[in-house]
Amino acid sequence: MEEIIETAQANCLCVFSVRYEGRDAASHQIDLNQLGQSMQGFARIFASSANLLLTGRLSTQLDVHVVSMPVEEHHCFEVIAMVKSMATSKELWSGAFGAVLAAVVQYVLSRRDQDDMRYLKETIRMAEELKEGMAVQAALLAQERQHQIDVRQLSGAVEKVLSAIDKLAHALRPAARQALTPIDRSCDRIDLHANGERFISITTAHKRAFADADAIVSDHLTPFTGVISEFDMTSGTCMVTLEGDALRTPALVLDPIFNRPNNIYVGAMASAFPLRFLAKAELDADGQPIKLYISDTSEHAPEFA
Repeated sequence: MEEIIETAQANCLCVFSVRYEGRDAASHQIDLNQLGQSMQGFARIFASSANLLLTGRLSTQLDVHVVSMPVEEHHCFEVIAMVKSMATSKELWSGAFGAVLAAVVQYVLSRRDQDDMRYLKETIRMAEELKEGMAVQAALLAQERQHQIDVRQLSGAVEKVLSAIDKLAHALRPAARQALTPIDRSCDRIDLHANGERFISITTAHKRAFADADAIVSDHLTPFTGVISEFDMTSGTCMVTLEGDALRTPALVLDPIFNRPNNIYVGAMASAFPLRFLAKAELDADGQPIKLYISDTSEHAPEFA
C-alpha cells in the first residue's frame, strides 16, 4: 500500500483506503457484483466531494482510480481509491485537501441523526483552517508572480462550497446506498482510511438509515416465514431471519398477544422454529423488506408447549 501511495502522490489529490471487514472479506474475498456496486458508489462520492471543494460545483469530472490488493496484515478485503488530479492550483490546497475531503466524505456518509451536527462542525472547522492557509499562500504566489489576486474572492469560494455541502449530501444518497451494498452480505462493515488513520466506520445502522429514507410501506398484509432470533416482550420489537435470506430483518409485533407469557412468538424464538406470520413491510428501492409490522400468525402456525 505504501508503494502505491508514494507512486500516486505525484498526480493524485488524495488516496483513500476502503476496507471491507468481516464475513467473506475476512478471508480477502468479496462478491464481485456487490464490490462493483460499492465501488461505483464510492467513486461518485469521492469525485463529487473533491470536485465540490475544488470548483464549488456539483460534478463528477475527477477521475477516481481503484487498486485491489491483498492485505496480509489485516483480515479484510481492501481497495485503494486514488482521486486523480486535474488542471487546478493544487498548490493552494497543500496537505490540507485530503483532510477536508475526508471530512466531507464522512459527512456525506453519516447517519444524519445525533452525529449530524458533529460531522458538519468538523467539516466547517477544517475548511476554515484551509481558507486561512489558502489566503496566505495566494498572497505569497501573487507577490512571486507579480499578479493581483483578490484574497477575499478565494475565501468567498470556500464559503460557497460550505453552503453546498448539505445539497451534495442529499444528492449523493443513491451513491451512498450503492457504496454500502456489501454490508451484511459479504462484509459486516466498511472502514475508510486516509493517511493511515480510520476516519469513519460504516455499519448496518448507516445502511438502514440510507434505505429508510426512501422506504415504502406496503398497503396490504403479506405472508412471511422466518425465524425469530430476538424478541422484546415489553415493546414487541424483534429480529427475524426470513426464509431464503441470510440477513436479519427488524420487526415490530402488533399482535395484542405479544406481551403474554409463553405466547407463540416467544415459543418460536426459543425453539428456533420457522414461524409463518402476516405482516406489512417497509420496502427499499429494490422492493426488499427492511422492516416488518407483524399483525398475526398464520392459521397453520404450530403450537408451542
